[in-house]
Parts: sequence; structure tokens; C-alpha cells
Amino acid sequence: MIRIDGKRVRTGRRLGGFTLTELLVVISIIALMVSITLPTLTRAQRDGEAIHCLANERQIMFAWMQYATDSEDALCVPRSYQTALKRYADMNDVFICKGVQDESVTNSYGIASIMGGEDRDGVEAYEQLHTVSRPRERLVPVDVESESQRCFWPLLWSRERWTWRPWSWPPTASLQGMTARHSNGCNLSFADGHGQYKRWKDSRTLKLIKGQLADPARASDKNEDLEQMVEMLTH
Repeated sequence: MIRIDGKRVRTGRRLGGFTLTELLVVISIIALMVSITLPTLTRAQRDGEAIHCLANERQIMFAWMQYATDSEDALCVPRSYQTALKRYADMNDVFICKGVQDESVTNSYGIASIMGGEDRDGVEAYEQLHTVSRPRERLVPVDVESESQRCFWPLLWSRERWTWRPWSWPPTASLQGMTARHSNGCNLSFADGHGQYKRWKDSRTLKLIKGQLADPARASDKNEDLEQMVEMLTH
């Protein structure tokens, strides 16, 4: 019904606007599209964080190698590596993974203890870069829990076998420091300069990292993750 010259005239079609049913249909379609795309966007964001994290490790690796070049082949001490490498990687963001949400964090990477650190559990640490055997297999920087000790050593030689090292508190005192922030895994980089993503395969490893399993010894027997870490951190 419309008005022409003051008179109401009936028309055969409805003028602009949507009915309630039509609006509900549109809203339902939009909600469905959001539910489909949101997980994809979230996954893409996490993948982006992991890629950025690996890029950080690559910069740390370059700085670590440059330090050795300028220091007569000597390796920097893991406990203070961030200070030692500052002049080669002068942006604070390089030492913080994008996956870390806490803005107060100053570091989320560790350096393997075997690379310039102390001798631990019968494993002698390398002191110079040229002495590193099988560099493609030797771990250097690694993704760790925020503010864990800079020196990374998650292993313990006990009763003639390797086990996971117990966690300690606070995190700044922990040599363990393993994380699963990137889709139940973390990023690793090696002495030859290459980096890779490592997904924890044994569910017991994840439970240890997430605090759901208190006894490291129970998580150590025939644990593929532990075996791989031993290969990367010993010689």
C-alpha cells in the first residue's frame, strides 16, 4: 500500500526491507561461514608464529656463529648468551617468540649446554666452534618456556641410563625448560645453521611439559623424544 495524491493505492509487491525469516537465514549463513573460517584463521596465525619463531632462531644462529668468528673460535657461554650476542642481534624481539603472550618476558630461547656450557652428566661441552662434531646433528638454540634458564639441558644420566631431568622452580633456575607452544612442538636449530620444527611424539613428553605427569622417570622408558634429544645433545 502506497499513498499517491493523498490516496492510498494497493500495490502487488512488497517494498524494501527484509522479513524476520530472511534476516534469520542471513545471520545463520554468516554464523556458519565464521565457524568454518575461524579455525583456519587461528591455525594460520599459529603457523605464522612458528615461522617467525624459526626466523628468530636463524638470526640467533647467525649471531652465535659471528661471535665465534670474532672470538678466536670460542663459543659464547649459554647462561649469558643473550648479552654476548646483543651486538650481533640488537633487537630485543629476536629473543622472544611471537607465541609468547606475556609482554614482560625478555627471553624464550635457550642454548644447548653442550655448546660452550659446563660439562654435565659425563658429557664434555664444546669450547670452540671448529671442534663441534657432526654439526648438522648438534642442537644450539631451542624454543623454551619463557624465562627458563638460558642454558638448556633437559637430560639426566641416572642408573646407567638417560632420563628426562626433573623440572625445578622458579623457571629461571630450570635447566629443563622444554615447551610445546607450537602445536605440541617447538623449533630447533643446529650448528650447521639449519632449523626445523619438532613435534613431540610421545604423549608422556607432552604431559611432562604441561605439568600433567610429575615423575620424569616414568616418561623416559622407550621414549622416542628423549632418544632424539640425547642424539642432539651428546657426542
